[in-house]
Amino acid sequence: MKILLLNPGRRDYLVKYFLDLSNKFNLKIFILDSDKNIPSFKISKKTKNFICPRANKKNYLYFLKNFVKRNRINVIFPLSEHEMFKLSKEKKIFKKMGINIVISDSKVISLCKNKLKTYDFLKQNKIMFPKIVKFKELKKNLPVIKKEVRGNSSKNQMIINSIDQIPKIENKNFFFQKYIKSEEFGMDILNDLNGNFIHFCVKKKYQIRAGDTDKAKIVNPKKFSKLAYKISSSLNHIGNLDIDFMYRNKKAYVLDLNPRFGGGYPFTHEYGYNYIERILEILKTRKKFKKFKLFVNNNNLFS
Repeated sequence: MKILLLNPGRRDYLVKYFLDLSNKFNLKIFILDSDKNIPSFKISKKTKNFICPRANKKNYLYFLKNFVKRNRINVIFPLSEHEMFKLSKEKKIFKKMGINIVISDSKVISLCKNKLKTYDFLKQNKIMFPKIVKFKELKKNLPVIKKEVRGNSSKNQMIINSIDQIPKIENKNFFFQKYIKSEEFGMDILNDLNGNFIHFCVKKKYQIRAGDTDKAKIVNPKKFSKLAYKISSSLNHIGNLDIDFMYRNKKAYVLDLNPRFGGGYPFTHEYGYNYIERILEILKTRKKFKKFKLFVNNNNLFS
């Protein structure tokens, strides 16, 4: 099976996870990234590494289609948010070429990328989230957190505690939410290639840096099972979904939905829930695969 890993960047651990499965699935691994200096290119001599245009360039899709055709790629795994929307709209075209892209539909990608659309989705499905505060009502609702509508990795986020920190002019690229001070959790939800639920894993976060989780603990998932099933069945995403949520007074408040392998996935993987292996197994057999048992050891801590 020839697989293409798109834009792994600094998340070289994902490349390692695929390499660990190369013998079992007879994988030939190709890597495309726009930066020649990424650590993922230095992991192993077994990968075939190439430079590509940035995803926002006009020639990106032209380059990609020619590349996969020339190298007879079977499966594409997009690993960053930058190319996802563009590729999700091309799924059918790649399918006609005999190539599977492990990615959700464009509606799902668009919904997850735009945080206001995300909260509309959560509201429609009766899933709790921190209250969105209108610009003219900020003074009465402090503290609030300022976020980019299309932001990622917590970039440009700011907690506003006092009136003098409130922007003078409203910027439609940002919105505000009531700030909730509580424990932060992450969850991976794995669906099959038809959007059907397979498994979920929950982590309590202790240390976060640039969108990645540096320290976390796997926790018993039982009290979060309804949340996982509801998101999985309502969103019908493909592959892994990374979500962040706060837990306060026995209630979960969802912050983000990211339809890819996120910065907290290593904790799920190292604990024993190998989502990459499950996806490859489905691709290989085209059959529904046995689900993981939702077993955890609460003393297990990775850092």
